Amino acid sequence: MATAAIRWGDQVVFERLDLAEALGIWRNARGRIVGIHGQGGRPATVDVAFEGHAVLERYLPDLFRRVQ
Repeated sequence: MATAAIRWGDQVVFERLDLAEALGIWRNARGRIVGIHGQGGRPATVDVAFEGHAVLERYLPDLFRRVQ
């Protein structure tokens, strides 16, 4: 499950490329998790920073995929 794998500081890409394009972010751009909002160790939402863009705040973690 994607939500369990994402932690603060992880590098991520969009799971859905159409969402990246709709937000005007290059479809293969890598972002960094800079905030996690939730309880019980399971994030409800995450903040993601992409270079050259405002921080995406409180997005569902399932919209992103962790990359190595």
